[in-house]
Amino acid sequence: MRVEGTENVAAVVVTYNPGDRFNTLMDALRPRVGGIWVIDNGSRQPGLDRVQSCRTDGSGDGAVVELILNPNNRGLAAAQNQGITAVMDAGFKWVLLMDQDGVPDTDMVPELLGAAKRDPDPGGIGILAPMHGDERGLPAAPVYSRGPWGILRRRVVEPGEVEKNAAFAMASGCLISLACIPVVGSMNEDFFIDYIDYDFSFRVRRAGYRIVVVGAARLSHNLGKVGETKILGKTFRYREHSPDRWYTIYRNRVRVFLSGGCRFPEFIQFEVLSVGKDLVQLPLRKCGKGARFRAMLEGVLDGFRRRGGPRKS
Repeated sequence: MRVEGTENVAAVVVTYNPGDRFNTLMDALRPRVGGIWVIDNGSRQPGLDRVQSCRTDGSGDGAVVELILNPNNRGLAAAQNQGITAVMDAGFKWVLLMDQDGVPDTDMVPELLGAAKRDPDPGGIGILAPMHGDERGLPAAPVYSRGPWGILRRRVVEPGEVEKNAAFAMASGCLISLACIPVVGSMNEDFFIDYIDYDFSFRVRRAGYRIVVVGAARLSHNLGKVGETKILGKTFRYREHSPDRWYTIYRNRVRVFLSGGCRFPEFIQFEVLSVGKDLVQLPLRKCGKGARFRAMLEGVLDGFRRRGGPRKS
């Protein structure tokens, strides 16, 4: 049975060669939103079969699932914009952005909507975000907000707690008020992938809207392959991003900073810590150190040149 209010929510799921976890995601979404748009960015088989088989007519309690099949990879931001446009045209009030490897808890969407209803200024909310957990239910990503004197605050928002002034939010699992889109604008398609959500978050805040994280709303999210190495008996773990992803991460970091991220002290602190962590972990990697370092430098230079799109080969 669909919870009251969720009929005003439509999900946008962007796919690119999805695995079996995509099926679990779709099963979790169908009874809990009013509509679903799957935007595929040129998947090959067998991922394309998974995408094509998920279309439904909405019979029973399940939401209608619509497909938009791009012949090639247009990038994450462009696909999100295709879905957001379709959702707005269909008259929904909220859009739920999902990655193909994130699975919402049963009550994630109702908890997000409930937090908005209880907020003293619901019209001032631009983004409602869940807590991200791993497959074991443990926190996979903390929440960042601005603490006293502008110091970056990093914490886990527990069930029963709400962070009403988050610094930024990851796109996956975010519930975005469609009323703010005409003011804030769409996702930056020039970014292609990485830091799209940071850029959008800061535009949301500059427009006067808030980002709210709801501790009781939970999303199981696979944040990517984790590598590890041992030094003096101690295990070090790191994200296994490819050199191409290192390029877009560092290029778009610079572009977000230049386009207004520098106005937010907590973002500057976060980036200093993130870059420092990358530089410390880079020598610990088993392979690809040189390729990733070159991609990082190339990305920084292209960020200052304000280049966009995928990395040029």
